[in-house]
Amino acid sequence: MMKSLLPAALVASTLAIAPSAMAASSTDSTAIDGTYLLVQNNESQRVLALKPGGSASLISQGQQVRGYTSGLGAWALTGPDSARVTIIDFNDPADAVNGNGASQLVFDMAFSDVVDGQFQSVSGHLSGKAFAKGQNPLAEDALPARTFGTRFDGMRVGVN
Repeated sequence: MMKSLLPAALVASTLAIAPSAMAASSTDSTAIDGTYLLVQNNESQRVLALKPGGSASLISQGQQVRGYTSGLGAWALTGPDSARVTIIDFNDPADAVNGNGASQLVFDMAFSDVVDGQFQSVSGHLSGKAFAKGQNPLAEDALPARTFGTRFDGMRVGVN
């Protein structure tokens, strides 16, 4: 009797563990964690670092010319091969009409081309809002001085 119950118990325990193992893999960010060079058509390139634990940092080649700072923020998985990143930076344009306070940048990213368990390519859309000095860019009722957006493609920065 015990011998006949053993296979059934093994199958039952495997089925009970399988959903939790699948859930863990759908929240595993190790394939995405890393630094990416984002290239926009006819615009500045950006370097975006997605760090384990959900923090992010951004630097752009256009920040000195256009008058904004590097940015810091957070990111989260939106699917097994996608993520959303929110970055806050600060602006100092030539005129206040374009928003001389903080900006909120949102990157919706889709990853592809897995090599050794890490995504090598990314594409997506950046949408941004620039706010007047003193406005909270995270407040839902804050009205931006301007909005902007662009598409990008990119690749993981690796060690050669």
